[in-house]
Amino acid sequence: MKTFKKIWFLLLLLVLFLPMLQGIFHVVKEKPLDGAFVETPLPKITLKTLMKETVQDSLMTWCTEHSGFRNTMIRLNNQLLYSAFGKVSAIGPVKGKDDFTFIEESYIISYTGETYIGDKAIQDNTRKLKLIQEMLHTKGITLLPVFTLGKASYYPELIPEKYYKNGRETNNYKEYLKAFEAQNVEMIDFNQYFISFKNRELHPFYCNLSAHWTAYTASLAVDSLVRYMESITGQVQAHAVIDAFDTTFLMNQDDDLYKMMNLLLPLPRNTIDQPVFHFTEGYKPKVLAISDSYWWTVYAWNIALPQHLFSDGGFWFYNKTIYPERSPIQNVEAVDYKQEIENQDFVLLLCTEATNHLWPYGFIERYLSGYDNVFRYKPSEQYDAADSLYLAFRNAEIEKNIQRIKESPEWLESVQRQAKEKGISLEQSLWDNAEYSYRVDMEPNGFVR
Repeated sequence: MKTFKKIWFLLLLLVLFLPMLQGIFHVVKEKPLDGAFVETPLPKITLKTLMKETVQDSLMTWCTEHSGFRNTMIRLNNQLLYSAFGKVSAIGPVKGKDDFTFIEESYIISYTGETYIGDKAIQDNTRKLKLIQEMLHTKGITLLPVFTLGKASYYPELIPEKYYKNGRETNNYKEYLKAFEAQNVEMIDFNQYFISFKNRELHPFYCNLSAHWTAYTASLAVDSLVRYMESITGQVQAHAVIDAFDTTFLMNQDDDLYKMMNLLLPLPRNTIDQPVFHFTEGYKPKVLAISDSYWWTVYAWNIALPQHLFSDGGFWFYNKTIYPERSPIQNVEAVDYKQEIENQDFVLLLCTEATNHLWPYGFIERYLSGYDNVFRYKPSEQYDAADSLYLAFRNAEIEKNIQRIKESPEWLESVQRQAKEKGISLEQSLWDNAEYSYRVDMEPNGFVR
C-alpha cells in the first residue's frame, strides 16, 4: 500500500513538473496558436528596475507566455467552453443562428450600420473619387471601385438578434451605392450580384468556417473583371479556365475563423470545391489592386490569378504594403504614389464589407496630395485635361476654405494680422491661408509636415 502511494505521489510530482520541463526542454512539439499576438520580450533585470518594481509584472507575463503546454491548455480551455456552453473565446468569430455557420463580427457590425461613417464622409469620398476617376480617364487609366461579397450580407438571417439592437437603418455599403449612382461613379457591385445567386449557386460561395469568399467565388469575380477590362481595352485578354474541382481539402483562408478559435477538435464544415485552372494566352494589362485581405484569396501563390492574367498584378495591402515585394521598398510611403498610379491601365479599389468604414484606405488623400505637389509648380500653359479638372476642384475647395475663414472671427483676425505683417492684401492673405488649409486637409493620415 505504501509503495502504491509513493508511485502515485511521484506521478503527481511528475505531472506538476511537466509544464516546467516542457518549458525548458520542449520535449513535445506543440501546435502554435493562430491569430495575431504580441510576445512580451524578456525584461532586462537591473537594480533600478527591481527597486522601482517595474520588472516583476513583465517577468511574470513572460514566464506565463513561455510556460510549458500553454498553447495546449488554451486550446483545451477554449474547447471546453465551446463544447459545454457554445461560447467562442476568440475575438472575431460569431456563431450564426444555425450553429454551423460562423461570421466575423466586423462583417456583422458593418451590415447593421454600427460602423457607419456618416453622410458627409460618404458624399465627400464619392465626389473626390469621381474627380480622380475623370482625371485618370483623360490619361487612359480606369479607376474602378469594386464591392466584394460580404458574409453578413449573404447570411443576414443567421446574424444573432443582439447585433440588431444597436443597428441603423442604413450602412456604408447602401449609402455608397446611392452616392455612386447620384454622382455617376463607374463601379462594380459583386455583393449584390452574388447574393442574387443565393440557394442557386453551383458551388459554395463560402466555407462555413471562413470570413472570406472561396477561391471559386473569387475566380468568378476576377473573370468578370477581365471581361469588363476587355470591353475597355478592345483586346482579347488572358483568361483563367476551370478544368476541374478538388473537394478533398481546404486551403488558404477557407477555415480562418476556425483557426482563430484555437480549438482542440475539428468542427464540421461544408464541402468546398477548389477549382483547378489553366490559363489562356492573351493581352495582359497593367492592373493594381488596392484591397484588404479579400484579394489574398486570388493573390495567394497557389491560386495566383492576378499574376497570370495581368502584366503587373500588383497588390497594395490596405494601401500600405506592396506586393510583390520590392527590395528594399515595401511600403507605399517609399514610392512616387502619383506616378505608380498613373503607370497602370486599371486601378481596382476593392471595398469589403468588414472594412468599408476604412475604404478606400487613404487612396484619395495620397493620390491628390501627390498630384498637388506636382501641380503647384507646373506652368498654366502646360496644363493638360487632368490638370484642368483638378484646377477647378482645387479652386472650389479653396473658396470653401475662404468662406470658413470669414465665418470664424478668430481665424479672420489672424489672417488680417498676417496681411499687415507681410504687406499683402487681405484677399491674398485669405487665399494663402485657405490654400494651405486645403493642402493640410489633403495630406494622408500620419503625414508629418
